Formats: sequence, C-alpha cells, structure tokens
Amino acid sequence: MLHSKIDLNLFTVLLEVYQQGSITAAAEKLHITQPAVSHSLAKLREKFNDPLFIRHGRKMMPSPTCQTIMPQIIESLANLEATLVPNTSFDITQHHKEIKLGLRDILESLFFPPLVTDLVTNTPNIKIRSRQISHLEMEQLLTEQAIDIVIDVLVPTSEKINSKFVCNEHFSLVCRPDHPILKAPTIENYQRYPHGIVSLKGSTVDIVDMALAKHGVSRNVALRCEHYFAAASVACRCDMLLTMPNAYANTLKGKLPIVVSPLPFEVPLLPVHMYWHQQNDDDQINQWMREKLFSIADQLFPMNTTTN
Repeated sequence: MLHSKIDLNLFTVLLEVYQQGSITAAAEKLHITQPAVSHSLAKLREKFNDPLFIRHGRKMMPSPTCQTIMPQIIESLANLEATLVPNTSFDITQHHKEIKLGLRDILESLFFPPLVTDLVTNTPNIKIRSRQISHLEMEQLLTEQAIDIVIDVLVPTSEKINSKFVCNEHFSLVCRPDHPILKAPTIENYQRYPHGIVSLKGSTVDIVDMALAKHGVSRNVALRCEHYFAAASVACRCDMLLTMPNAYANTLKGKLPIVVSPLPFEVPLLPVHMYWHQQNDDDQINQWMREKLFSIADQLFPMNTTTN
C-alpha cells in the first residue's frame, strides 16, 4: 500500500523510463544523473513492492504492475500539467449556474429584458435570481456569497469589495400628460403639488431632497413606497408628481400615460457602480456575467458609461 506522502517527481521519472525504455535516456531527457533516476525507481519499487521494470537486453520493459498503473499515471500527470496553463477555452455553455444579483426594481426592469432574453436563447443553463438589498447588508451578502454581483448607487465599501463605474444617471419629472406644472415648470409649482417618493427600506438620504434644500424647498410627500412602477401608476391618475431616474422613466412612458419632463432645478448626477467580492474577481462565470452586464449598460446608457 502506498504511503500517503510521496514525491510526485518520482512519477515523472517513472513516466520517462517507461517512454524511453532506458534509464540513461530518461536521465538525459530529465537533465539529471543516471544514479538519480535509479534512486527514484528504487523508492517507487519499495512503495509498490514491485520491480516495475525488467531488463531485457538494453531495454527496460515494464512489469505487469507497471503496465496496469501507467495509464492512470499518464492521465494524472497530464491533468497536473494542465493546471499550469491558462484556461483559454472557457465555454459558458458547458456550465450550469444560478447567478445571484442584487438589483433594485428599476435596474431589473432595465437590464432583465435584454439579459434574460439572451440567456434563455443562448445559455439556458445559466439562471438568474435577483433580490433587492440594502446598502448596509451589501458587503456581508457579497462576502457570504449570498449575492454574486450588485449594481447600485455609489456606496462606501471595504477593500475586499471590488467595484467599477457603470454609468451616471440623471433625474426627471414624471406626471400625467395634462398636469398644470407642464405649463409653468417652476420650483414654486414643483413644491405646490403632492409628491411620491420611492426609497429602499433603510435608505435615509435622498439626493433630490438635498438639492431642494439648497433652495430652501421641501416636498409635500403624499406617498412613500419601494417601487417606481407603483408610484408612476398613481402619478398618471392625479396631481401627484414623481421625481425619478430618467432611463427608467422613459421605459415607463411606453407602459403608462405619463410625461417625462426636465426638473425645474438641478440635481447632481447619480453614479451607479457594479460591486463584487474580490474572491470572485477571477471566477470565470462571474467575469462573464460582469462583462455581459457592462455591455448591456453601454446600450442602455450610451452617453453615460465613460468612467467618472
């Protein structure tokens, strides 16, 4: 029985003697001395309790035991050698994986139509599971691999979390087509009407309210919820105003009777980033999905995807 610890170099020597049929030739091929080859064979003979090779004239002929074990040794050494060669033949269609994304409803609505359509058509073995997560839990979920990739606004993270800029998004005003504010789009009229605010549970800072505060203005909030579609469904029926990211607002414009209009005041651009844990930086499936998401972002935000 083989001992649990054995020098793998011994099997390289064994393979060369097997292929060359000579200790001298094996030594020359391995660039070591003949005594070193003989010493290695002696160790293996002891481990296997078998001569391994039998001399016939000038040739070293493999014993029955050696002939039995060589196919497995050749395969094993080839597999070990392959681990040293970069994998340039990654084929996503050969992998089965459920990729867990952390996206808000707005990003799901923008990314999923092109993403999932492509996956269902071309890589049906790759599945998507998406959920909304708060900024406070993002790093922990990425660390625990409960989430693979997150796309969200810029938030502080530790050095263990990798991130890359996706786009800058700007805000627009959403209201019903005959809303009075469209005739007089002033900040005073903006303040006059009720507002809907969409915020994720746990979010406390609103970039729009911060911009309004510079003008000494606040909103009369009639609705707080977590989904823009729900808020826009209300805004199209009454005088409630909704301030939301422009890309999704234009998507909803094709589904609801709403108007998307510029705001009567400036709101800073909203930087959106992609996040993943450094332990997945070289994971080929994670890399593949990140590249696919960035490619979709280039299509969704063609003027906004240059690194800020």
